[in-house]
Amino acid sequence: MTTNIKSDSNGDLTALVQIADLGGMDAGFEGILAVNPEGCLGLLPPDGQGEVEVVVWPAGTRLTDEGELRSPTGETFAVGDEFSAGGGILEDLRADKGDVVADCVADGEPGAVMHSVGPVGP
Repeated sequence: MTTNIKSDSNGDLTALVQIADLGGMDAGFEGILAVNPEGCLGLLPPDGQGEVEVVVWPAGTRLTDEGELRSPTGETFAVGDEFSAGGGILEDLRADKGDVVADCVADGEPGAVMHSVGPVGP
């Protein structure tokens, strides 16, 4: 399986990032930047309840040495910050994206693929 995703890690946290824009889905999301038990960055619902949904972040996103997520447009988000994003949910991220996501999700677990990320707007 060919993948268009890389794993960006600072030693403590991991961000799954698109190498090039995967396009496609355009649902809107708002949530809190959170870490799943495997140390991967994802989306927690705005109320802070529930499970962390692992995210494949837009191309150009990077994880800073301080553990912040820097968007392709330059905004930075720390764990616990609210953000908005555009993309969609895949019911089985590993089946769809391959072994590159295996350190973050188990077989059969859903995940999000985002093509944009930014601050929560008014």
